[in-house]
Amino acid sequence: MDDDGAAGDDAAAAGDSFTEEYELATEADVIQVEEGAATDTGAAADAEEEGAVAGSFAPDLEVTPDAPKPENVVFVALGVCIAILAFGRMFLGAEIYAPMTLGGVILAVAVGTAALYGFFVRTSDA
Repeated sequence: MDDDGAAGDDAAAAGDSFTEEYELATEADVIQVEEGAATDTGAAADAEEEGAVAGSFAPDLEVTPDAPKPENVVFVALGVCIAILAFGRMFLGAEIYAPMTLGGVILAVAVGTAALYGFFVRTSDA
């Protein structure tokens, strides 16, 4: 074993900066980190945020529901159709693409989407 690892550990404990080198590392593998950049961007990001962000904890901000937008509803319905067809292909094979089955899947997704869209539009405060 080299003494370089022990010297690097000693330097880290003393607070000195050091660069650990790897045999197969290239310049593209190295990430440059500036000490002042980490604290500055965090403060700037906090100042720019005006509302609650998914995954953040902000008890002082009120989260208000809104009516679903039609393009979002179509996107979700398309995703549901694709997911059903993918799972159907795993379990039923090519039979899922039969015209009656495919039509039934599309009709069921369309009816369910329309019902949920109507429900959420009527129950929203907007």
